[in-house]
Amino acid sequence: MEEWFSVSQLSKRTEIPETTTRRYLNNFEEHFRWEQRGRGKKYHPETIEILQRIAYLYGKDYETTEIKSILSNEYAFTVDDNQEDTMSRPRNLDSPMNFEEFRQQQNEFNKQLLKQLQEQLDYIRNILENQNVKSEEIKQLDQPKEKRIDRFNQIMIERKVNRILEKEAMALWQRQPMEQRKKRVGLFRKAEDIDKRDQFIKEYVDERFETYLKREFELEHD
Repeated sequence: MEEWFSVSQLSKRTEIPETTTRRYLNNFEEHFRWEQRGRGKKYHPETIEILQRIAYLYGKDYETTEIKSILSNEYAFTVDDNQEDTMSRPRNLDSPMNFEEFRQQQNEFNKQLLKQLQEQLDYIRNILENQNVKSEEIKQLDQPKEKRIDRFNQIMIERKVNRILEKEAMALWQRQPMEQRKKRVGLFRKAEDIDKRDQFIKEYVDERFETYLKREFELEHD
């Protein structure tokens, strides 16, 4: 028999503060399976992955309405090729690999972030050098305090640019024809093609990142 979890147990397993966990459960109630047991609610094990997905999207600065739209697509069911199922409910997450896959994705994301930070730092230094910045000013970038400030600014600018581009890409993806966005996952249902969507967003960001970054640094001239 599956073990269902209380709010406090969900908080411990997801490492999300209990007050935040309760807020997610209330704000996105339609996406969770739960039962009333005694004086409290018990939630299906799949709730763990959905909570982690919500936390991840909030971490990427998505708004609540945007997250609801994403969850509806990721956990939506269709009854056939032509008719959409109007019931939105969590998908079946029986695989024990889901939690581990989520952690691996988070670790990979962190690695990529650190790599991109270094690449962007090198990119800005090259720009400064190509614009004949005085050597004394370039050397100042290597001073401990200034270097920390510079790195912080790079992080914030990169996140801002990525956030803008990802939101633009997601909006374009949502406007794609249904047959391009979904794939068959069973005999009578379809679900969001996550791999295809992520690749679509990645390519969109990669193609425009440099242009947007230059715009943020006011390096484009008419």
